[in-house]
Formats: sequence, structure tokens, C-alpha cells
Amino acid sequence: MSKRKLKILTIAEKVNVINMVEQSGKKNYEVANAFGIPSSTLSTILKNKTKILTNFKLQPSRKKIKLSEFPNLDSSLFKWYVQCKDSNLPVSGPILKEKANILAKSLGYTNFKNSTGWLDKWKKRNNITLRKPRSGNLSNLSVSKDQHCIQWKNDILTIINEYSPNDIFNADETGIFYRCLPDSTQQLSYGKDDCRDGKRSKERVTVLLCTNMSGTEKIKPLLIGKPTKPRCFRGIKSLPIDYESNPKAWMTAFLWNKWLKQFDEKLFMENRKIILFIDNCTAHVIVPNLKAITIKFFPTDSTSKLQPLDHGIIQNFKVFYRKEVIRKITSHIELQRTISIDLLQAVRITDKSWRQVTSEIILNSFKKAGFRHPGTLVQTISSYQEPYQEKHNPEWSYIKQKYNLMPEFTFNSYVKIDDNLTVCSNLNDSEIISAEVAGLTKCTRDNDRDDYSTSRKVAYKEAKRALEIVRDFIETTEGMDNIHFEALGTIEDAMDKIKHTETL
Repeated sequence: MSKRKLKILTIAEKVNVINMVEQSGKKNYEVANAFGIPSSTLSTILKNKTKILTNFKLQPSRKKIKLSEFPNLDSSLFKWYVQCKDSNLPVSGPILKEKANILAKSLGYTNFKNSTGWLDKWKKRNNITLRKPRSGNLSNLSVSKDQHCIQWKNDILTIINEYSPNDIFNADETGIFYRCLPDSTQQLSYGKDDCRDGKRSKERVTVLLCTNMSGTEKIKPLLIGKPTKPRCFRGIKSLPIDYESNPKAWMTAFLWNKWLKQFDEKLFMENRKIILFIDNCTAHVIVPNLKAITIKFFPTDSTSKLQPLDHGIIQNFKVFYRKEVIRKITSHIELQRTISIDLLQAVRITDKSWRQVTSEIILNSFKKAGFRHPGTLVQTISSYQEPYQEKHNPEWSYIKQKYNLMPEFTFNSYVKIDDNLTVCSNLNDSEIISAEVAGLTKCTRDNDRDDYSTSRKVAYKEAKRALEIVRDFIETTEGMDNIHFEALGTIEDAMDKIKHTETL
């Protein structure tokens, strides 16, 4: 008896298979029977879901995905190409062929034969078209770029209407000089340093922020520092935000994928489907298979105009961060203590600053970026306003006088001191190769520590007594309102839960 010939599905049919599995509620074997394919074929399709959907979006008319003879070389060269495009570096056919030879040698492909035919197939597989640089004046290019942004905003309206404002998210990284104090003798040089190496790089962190369009769900921030085990974290069991490390305190593909998978798993457990808008920086381009998140990239070179976080959310967060630093300085001066900020304090300030960013700020930032949804309340989109203005700020006036700051060094200058920090690193050849051969690996620096002391263990009775002192302070101070008593009650409830857990 002859073997039954296996049915070969087109890309479009594979997309239909994926949609039926996710939307119909049918079991996998029922979907396999409906399309006349074995269960093993269905498993392979679901395993390659991201690649299939990406190829379908790029080339919907193609009937099948033609696999490369050298898949690791194929993807390595693509990652390198993306990095070049992100950096606005010119890439031509001969340059790609030469780079393919270098990568093939590193990967151990001794039988790789580079040719124009291979390059043409590689470009077709990855939907790449090499164009000569356009001539013409800059004003015409600017107009074309603006038109592209307008077209993208029009297209995005159709996409976001399929989601609730609660399920439309944006994530982005920002760099912070977390130790930076207002000293005019050094501040004016901070903003010119992207902190790739050297002394200044030890004073920066990268923070990943993510929020939904309605502002009802601000995801716990991720702070990336240099030391793997900061000395100031010793004895700490719980942090208000997530912490990761990287030798340059940058976002990497490993850290991004780790965060993305955790976020996706949380949403999957909640039976939710969301769309996440991100830029196409090097760390973001390697997207894992996701169950609950649909990724949408902003167009290259237009992110600053289209990304909601760049329209006031990050700026407000940094205003609140610097505001907390100023308050800490003022408090230490009054108590005659030396002011210094370590990573643990930076974690605490980041958490508090992110909590202070309001849903109104977030919603208006999404609207200014072109995200308009019928499910959101009608609000006036006003120009960005500083939540912390110098003229109404006695603390900043006190700091200016105390530190003898130059007139041109304003609070706004202090907030924007780290606006141009690099937050994402390009992969070198060895990193690209290692990601293909061994998978993404985490770089650890167990012996790298900051310069600050550790936290001591606090007994429950001691904490309870401190809480009683805070209550006495609130009750004997004039002008305290409901928000202070609510905060006190929240802490008391948390401590009661801890005590209950300890007695079980």
C-alpha cells in the first residue's frame, strides 16, 4: 500500500491554521483534521508562528517560505544589516557579500559559496531592497518624512480600533544619570556624553517604561545597572521595581526578551490579548514567540514623532525623578548629612516617580502621537507643562543659592541633562554569532559592586514602633489630609499580612 502524500500548506493557509487554533476554541487535533495535516505538522506551524506571520505580512502573495541552506548565516547577516540601517550606514550588495564571507567563516561554514544568486535569494527571503541614496535637498526629504508619519498615523487608527485602550501599550527605554546632583561646575558637560565607557558610565542606568493607552496600567519599571550584585542590595529581599545588570547598563536582546516573555506570560494567564508598540532598536529586533502580545514596530527614523512615551510621558517621569532628588538634597542639608545616591535609592526614586505620572498625562501623550480611539474620554490636548516649575518652587531656589548655580542652569536643564544617553547597544560580530550558535546568554559581573553600604535587617517590632511614630507625626501635624491616613493604613495592612505569614 502506497504512503499518503502529505499536504503542503501555503503561507496563507498556515496563517489560517494559527488563527483557528487561537480563535475557534477547537482542540489542536480538530484543527489538524480540518486542514488535513498531521498533528506534528500543526506543532511545527505553531512553533514557527512568529516567522510565518512576519513573512505573510511582508510577502502575502508567496506560497511558501523557502528555507536557507545556512539559516544561522542568514539571520546573522540580517541582524547586522538591521544595525547598519538603524545607524544610517550605507549598505550595498558588495558590502553584504563581504560581510557574509566573514560571518560564514566565523560560523564554520567551509562549504559556503558566496554569489550574486545567493545574495538575491537572501534579499528576497528577508524582503530587502537595496536602493541608492536619494538626491535632492533636505527640505524635500523632510516633507517626505512628514508625509510618511501622517500616513502611518492614518494606518494605525485602523489597527488600534481592534483593541480596547486598556490593551494598547507602548514601551521604551530612557537613560538616567542616577547620581547626578545639581552642581553647575560639571552639569553642563553631562548632556554631551553618551556614556559608552569611562568614569561617567558608572553614574548611569537605563530604565524601561511601559504603559497602556488609558493610563490604567503602568507596568513595573525595569532598571538596568552595571553591577550584578550591588553592595547596597545586600540584605534586600524585595524591590518595588525589577533590576537587571549589563556591563554597560544598556538594554540588550537578552534582557529585552526576558522582560517580554515575563510580560507575555502574565497576560496569557489573565487571558488577555494586547498590541505593543516599540521602536526597532537593535535589542528589540529579535522577537520570541509570544502568546498574548502582538508586536508593532514604529517606522525607522520616525519614532520620536510617533512614540507616545516621547510625547511627554518620559519627560514627566524625569521631572518627578529630579524633583525627588532635590527633596532628598534639601532634607539631608537640614539634617546635616552628606548626600549621596546609590542604586537602591535610585530604585526607590524610580518607583515613586513612575507612580506619580498620571493617567491624564499618559492619555494625552498617546493622543499627541496620533493614537486616537473612540473608547477614550475626550480630553483637551494641551502643550506639555512642567509639573514642577521653578518659579513656584522654593526648594529649587534654595538649591540654586546653596550650590551657587549659574543663572543658565535651570531646573529644566537639570531634567534634560541625560536626554541623549545611549540605551541600546549594537551587537558586534562575536555577539551576533554567539546568539546564533549558543542562544542568548547573560553576561554576569558578580564581583562588580557599587561603593555604598548594605541595608541592615529590621525586626518586626522595630518596624511597628517606627510606624507608630509616623502615625503620631501625622496626627499632631496640621494640614494632613485623607491621602496621608490612607497611605498609613496601607502600610499597616501590609505589616499585618507579614506578621500573619510569620505566625503560620
